[in-house]
Amino acid sequence: MQNVNPLRIRAISDLLIVVGLAALGGVLFSYLGTVLAAAVCSIPISDIPFLMNSYVSTPKARTALLILQSCLALGSFMLFPGLMLFFRRPNEFETPAIPIKKSVLGLVIVLAVLMMPVNAWLSLWNESIHFPSFLKELEQMAIQKEDELRDLTLFLVDFQSISEMVLGFIVISFIAGLTEEFFFRKLLQPRLIAIFGNFHAGIWITAFIFSAIHVQFFGLIPRMVLGALFGYYYFWTGRIWVPVFAHTLNNFITLAAMVLYTRKISPVDIENTQILPWFISATAAGFCLTLALKLRDNAKAIRSEISAYSPEKEYDKS
Repeated sequence: MQNVNPLRIRAISDLLIVVGLAALGGVLFSYLGTVLAAAVCSIPISDIPFLMNSYVSTPKARTALLILQSCLALGSFMLFPGLMLFFRRPNEFETPAIPIKKSVLGLVIVLAVLMMPVNAWLSLWNESIHFPSFLKELEQMAIQKEDELRDLTLFLVDFQSISEMVLGFIVISFIAGLTEEFFFRKLLQPRLIAIFGNFHAGIWITAFIFSAIHVQFFGLIPRMVLGALFGYYYFWTGRIWVPVFAHTLNNFITLAAMVLYTRKISPVDIENTQILPWFISATAAGFCLTLALKLRDNAKAIRSEISAYSPEKEYDKS
């Protein structure tokens, strides 16, 4: 028993509690979202659970689905799991926060843009992966799921009014970015780092879970890489709003590009992974790695300036 690490035990305990709270929040807020969507969209409450199968033929289905998505995200990823923060010392698992300079913010913005062709390249590679012959049935199920989610996404972004568009950008860009980063980066990642005793392992395992939970095998790799980048942002800076900003910006750019394309304002189909030559994506990947390391070095320099590793120092973790 002398070799038991108390911090690791607390991290495992916290992880189990967080997952339980997330499941409870998901159940309760799914019901709340069902009631709210039915009331706002004048859809019979008994029809809401079947909306995924009838959204094309249901009036106001887009608004209802966005309401459901926002309630589920807030309940399962933020409000209920966030209760954990009231029962643990705030700094126990997390990297101390540093002041964020404009140079760091600028790097995050540039990286968000440069990651677009990189993600397209990774998506193309991910889509070329085939399952072994004995898993062909599973592969067909994954392809079918991918097609269903693509159809749903195209439906959700085909806004028919300004109010739908505003709600869509709030839910898909801001709420998704805020809640997912809060859950995966602020709650899960520090505890997984404590459990495995290695920050790279904690960041990449969190990124894998973040990607896998979207249930899209043929988008697993690009989403995991993006999640890892967000994870490093949080680990380097200790500021959860940095990955929240990066995630929200990524979602906003993607959504804006899709809206512009569907309305025939832009000729660029961001969903088409084959529009760019591979060497452009490879070059962008090189720039992304260079800029990410520069961001890390900037964060280290800021820490050195303020002696942030002093155990007696109180840190602002906003």
